[in-house]
Amino acid sequence: MTRERLGLGLREVEPSPVPLVPSVSLAHSLQQALQGAVFPLTAEQLTWVARENEAPSHVVSLLGALPRGRFPSVETVAHALEDTAA
Repeated sequence: MTRERLGLGLREVEPSPVPLVPSVSLAHSLQQALQGAVFPLTAEQLTWVARENEAPSHVVSLLGALPRGRFPSVETVAHALEDTAA
């Protein structure tokens, strides 16, 4: 950051650690990340499956941030992720 930019009130914007993902892309990413999963699963188990499927790190992070409980399907996981993002 230069002094000139600071003087103008501009600041560096740090990238988000978890990129925002459109819901269609998120649904596709979840399908791939959770391929072969046998439901119901907990957030911890979902994270493990995603890591085993070599899912992108932002998907693994999102799954790890899910609330406690068991998720009966990929669709309920997607809804829970949408609820936590809202």
